[in-house]
Amino acid sequence: MASKRKWDQAAPDAEEGDSPSAKAVKVEDGKTASEAAAAAAAIAAKIAAQFASSGGVGGGSKDPHDGDYVHDIDINDLRNRYLLTKGSTQQQIHEDTGASVSTKGVWYPDRSKATEKDPPLYLHVSATSKEMLDKAIAKINELINTDMGSLVEDKSSRVRERRKWPEEKIPIGIESIRNFNVRAKVVGPSGMFVKYIQAETGTRVQIKGQGSGFVDQETGHEHDEPMFIHVTGPDEQQVQRAKALTEDLLEVVRSEHEKMKTVLQQQQMELHQAQVQYAAYSGYGVCMLRSCLPLLCASLMWPPSCHCIVSVCIFLWCIRSYICI
Repeated sequence: MASKRKWDQAAPDAEEGDSPSAKAVKVEDGKTASEAAAAAAAIAAKIAAQFASSGGVGGGSKDPHDGDYVHDIDINDLRNRYLLTKGSTQQQIHEDTGASVSTKGVWYPDRSKATEKDPPLYLHVSATSKEMLDKAIAKINELINTDMGSLVEDKSSRVRERRKWPEEKIPIGIESIRNFNVRAKVVGPSGMFVKYIQAETGTRVQIKGQGSGFVDQETGHEHDEPMFIHVTGPDEQQVQRAKALTEDLLEVVRSEHEKMKTVLQQQQMELHQAQVQYAAYSGYGVCMLRSCLPLLCASLMWPPSCHCIVSVCIFLWCIRSYICI
């Protein structure tokens, strides 16, 4: 006769009250369901109170590094939370009181979105004695009550103070002449030279002064000084590097300016020589005409009174020709 396997045997009779149906029916010695629910709620409230008294804002088991006395302070909605969560502030509290302070939780603009796993921002205070804990709590409350002023600065009533950047002023030292615009030569085609210096050094380069076209916002007109290059930036080394590049650029521009001056002077000399030669030729022609005038008038059988009129006409023609040159 084959023996029954273990899983073929019937399960032992359940003890009285252990079956699910028995558990569902039995309610603490005959109490009703509502009374049982009220009892469960009271037990839950008692557990929550014990948890809160042990400093359980953040939830979870006790930190093994905590002292015998702990306390949690909710700072999620405090304006001074920026000060309280600083490492330097918490270190100072530790040095003054001996208690340890740490930041826990998550800051929520809307604390209703907080969860049990990630509670609202709070400070966790741990101490080895009640006296240390009380001192730390008093210190934190003192910081909480500290007036930090307005977090949003009122720009309408504030005089904005800008940090003065290092700056350099490089005089150009040359003036515009015919066919040579100083500002255009310094700036370069489409501002290429100035843009290059700015990109290389991270500074701001501007052409200012007389003839620059730069209008000062405070005065409403150009600077009274001769044209110069103004360099400014947040870093002194970058400003000096921009100054060096600017001086190299000005050296090239000044060299071109000297060449253009030489060309213009040569053109003026050639023009003057041409005017002198033309005047000499014109004078020679007048003398020849005046010497030949009597013979011309005699051949044309003009009366002597016409000689004076012809001479005046020739003189006026010569003057007109000289002026037109």
